[in-house]
Amino acid sequence: MTESQRIGEIVETSTTSFVAVSKTLHQPPALGSLVKVQLGGEDYTYGVVAFGTTTSPDPGRRAVPRASDEVYDEAIYAAQPQLTRVLHTEFTVVLVGCFEEGTIRQHLPPQPPRLHYDVHGCTSDEVRRFSERLVYFRLLLSARGEVPAEQLLAAHIRQVYRARDRDAAWLERAAREVTSLLRDDYDRMMTVLYGIEPAG
Repeated sequence: MTESQRIGEIVETSTTSFVAVSKTLHQPPALGSLVKVQLGGEDYTYGVVAFGTTTSPDPGRRAVPRASDEVYDEAIYAAQPQLTRVLHTEFTVVLVGCFEEGTIRQHLPPQPPRLHYDVHGCTSDEVRRFSERLVYFRLLLSARGEVPAEQLLAAHIRQVYRARDRDAAWLERAAREVTSLLRDDYDRMMTVLYGIEPAG
């Protein structure tokens, strides 16, 4: 990604996280990806995508099957275009830092982002700059949500590794940080380390 893109709108917000509706049905940003929300001027808050879901907007109402032998998968949406208006895709973001007074800070922002503000995907350059320090790994490991924190951290490290053009030195540094943070919890530590092992 070379230019920041609008990917969602905030519909629920708190000190530690927010929920946004995706601009595109069925396409929340990738698990573990870094996103940002403008706070005003050049200031931003940063977060990591922690969960995604596509549902009916009616609380507690589950979608009903609509497929037949002749109409299934993408053809369902062509045959029933109203589905794209009644369904929506949401994603949850864990806050991990902010950019204020010209400096990236890896701690919870002083104020939560505002309702109805846009969420932007981060460019590869922004991901590189934010991930130079790894202090925010602690925030991800303390996150509570649908996805276990160690799985979220592993997904994030994979996303950053790709954004940094498969920077092996950075991945090794990230693995050392994980080992240090989880040295007293072998099972969680190995979950992350197995999850970030490069393919091949």
